[in-house]
Amino acid sequence: MKYAAVVLILFAVRAPAEEPPLPAAEIMRRTAENMDRAQTERALYVYDQNVFVRMKRANGKTAREESRDYVIVPGEKGAKRKLVKLEGKVVEGKKEIPYSDPKFRTKKIDIDGELTDSFAHDLLWKKDGQIDWFPMHKDKVDHYVFTLDGTEKYHDYDVWRIDYRPKKRGWDDDDGCWTGEALIERSEFQPVLVTSSWDCKVPMAVKALLGINVQHIGAKIAFRRFDNDVWFPVSCGGEMKLRIFFMYARTIAFSASADHFRKADVDSSIQFENETDQ
Repeated sequence: MKYAAVVLILFAVRAPAEEPPLPAAEIMRRTAENMDRAQTERALYVYDQNVFVRMKRANGKTAREESRDYVIVPGEKGAKRKLVKLEGKVVEGKKEIPYSDPKFRTKKIDIDGELTDSFAHDLLWKKDGQIDWFPMHKDKVDHYVFTLDGTEKYHDYDVWRIDYRPKKRGWDDDDGCWTGEALIERSEFQPVLVTSSWDCKVPMAVKALLGINVQHIGAKIAFRRFDNDVWFPVSCGGEMKLRIFFMYARTIAFSASADHFRKADVDSSIQFENETDQ
């Protein structure tokens, strides 16, 4: 009995103390650095991308919708994107007007057309294929307050669950209204799932003078691992409600997905004829 007690005491003394959990802000800082560091590796992949945008009127009926297919390939200064197919339609009463040109407009001032093009162009994409999804950009981490909400198993990944909110709220600041939750893979410090919502209200003075209101903005983006420290966003989606000039009201639903990832041969390159990023 005495021997057993001695063994237990020695084990307790010699057993290494469990490391304290990393602060949430440090986890997000490392995640942002890793995403930026892996940009060169991500630019070596070829993959396909689909983007879909639907505009609905206040009565719930479709005003315009558009689907775009892209292919992304390595370029000299980062990834390049080429539009390979576009299918869209404008709905006016019982009439449907199909189109396949991203610049198609039905009138000189076509708010639906401009908004659809803007969403379709920016979903899951920035210039040269950069991934800049708040709050995991190295220049934006300091703008948020992070709270570690525990660990869990999500699909095949061991993750931290981290809540975030802006340090300074302001509807006119890109970083001032977004709150949400991030699941961060624990061994590679990479994002697995990020859920965000726009948590501000447009000031009454702006509503009264300009007739602008934005409501119910939510977005979710999922990532997947393809190689050591190489993760890609593979899907995103969300919805928002917008009113402009009192007479224009739309619900905008948007989604994007990426698939067929394959690593390009380092000695080969793919050139686009009349290369464009629409």
